[in-house]
Amino acid sequence: MTDFKYGQLLVSKEDAVIEKALSGDKVVIPKGNKVVIGWDGLAHHLRDGCIQPLGEGTTITGAVNNGVVEIICRYLTARLPMKEALEEYDVTLDEMKEIIEEALEEIGLYAEEAAE
Repeated sequence: MTDFKYGQLLVSKEDAVIEKALSGDKVVIPKGNKVVIGWDGLAHHLRDGCIQPLGEGTTITGAVNNGVVEIICRYLTARLPMKEALEEYDVTLDEMKEIIEEALEEIGLYAEEAAE
């Protein structure tokens, strides 16, 4: 049994073969791909936008913000001149992620706790 949290950011440890639902085509997603557990209960692959169901026996309990922060940063940097803005204000991408994380924590969506 596998437990995940909504908004959790995962990094694949091995290549994954995903079959597209509509076409039946198989796609290989290489290891190292970032995946976010969506509020729709599906795994969202950030590399190419593939979405796949979670395996049998998977449960989703709680929520964390690390995947949400990653998605927000990707959207902002893809759609706005963020590189220039960050340089102008002397802010790194990691610092921007921390600011977004703090904003999400203001509404109760906390970062994933580190495993001990």
